Amino acid sequence: MTSATHRSIVFVALATLVLTVGACGGAAAPSASGSGSVSPIGSREPSPVASARPSAIPTVAVATPVATSVPPPSTACLVTSQTGTLPSDRFTDIGISSTAEADVLTFIFGEPSLSEAPVAPPKGSLEIATPPYTMAGSGEPVTMVGEHVLQVVFTGMSLSNDVGQETYIGPPAIEKPSSGLRQAVVYDMSEGVVGWYIGYDGRGCVTLSQSNGEVRLSIERP
Repeated sequence: MTSATHRSIVFVALATLVLTVGACGGAAAPSASGSGSVSPIGSREPSPVASARPSAIPTVAVATPVATSVPPPSTACLVTSQTGTLPSDRFTDIGISSTAEADVLTFIFGEPSLSEAPVAPPKGSLEIATPPYTMAGSGEPVTMVGEHVLQVVFTGMSLSNDVGQETYIGPPAIEKPSSGLRQAVVYDMSEGVVGWYIGYDGRGCVTLSQSNGEVRLSIERP
C-alpha cells in the first residue's frame, strides 16, 4: 500500500468520527431546550391564587352595614315607690284630664273630718302593683287593662261621717281609651283604706304632685 492511499484511509476515518460526534452533540441540544421550556410554565402557576384575594373584600363590606343598622334598645322610665302626707282624710272625687304630653288622674280631697289634727296623719303611697289583682274584701279577681299596673293606696281615711260630710261615691271603675292611661279601678274601700289599681300603656314616666287639696298622678303618653 502506498503512502498516499494510507493517508486517504486515515482522513476518511477522521471525517467519520467527527460526523458521529457532531450527530451526538446535536441530539442532546433539544433535550436541554425542552427542560428549559418546562420551567417558565411552572413559575406562572401561583398567579391564579393571587386573583382570589378580591373576593374577600366584598365579604367585609357587606358585614359592616348589617352590624351598624341595628338600633339601640329603648329604655322605659322606671317607677319608684313614693309615700307622702295627704291633704285630708276625706277623699271625695277623682277626675281625668289630658295635656299634649300626658294623661292626668286627679284625686280630690275635702276638708278634714276632724277640726283637730289627727294623731296619725293620712298617708298616700304609689308603687308597682303585683299580680294577681284582686278585690281586698272578697278576693275576687280584677281584670286590668294596660301594659303596666300601678297601685295607689290612701290610709287613715274617713269612709263614713256622722255629720253628713261627703266622701267618695263615684264609679268603682273608670276606663279611658288612650295611648297612655287605660283604666282606674277601686279595689279597696274599707277600714280607713282606699286603694286603686291604675292601668296604662307605654314607657312614659309617672310623676306625682300635690296642691290645693288635690293629688295629681301624671302618666306620660308614648
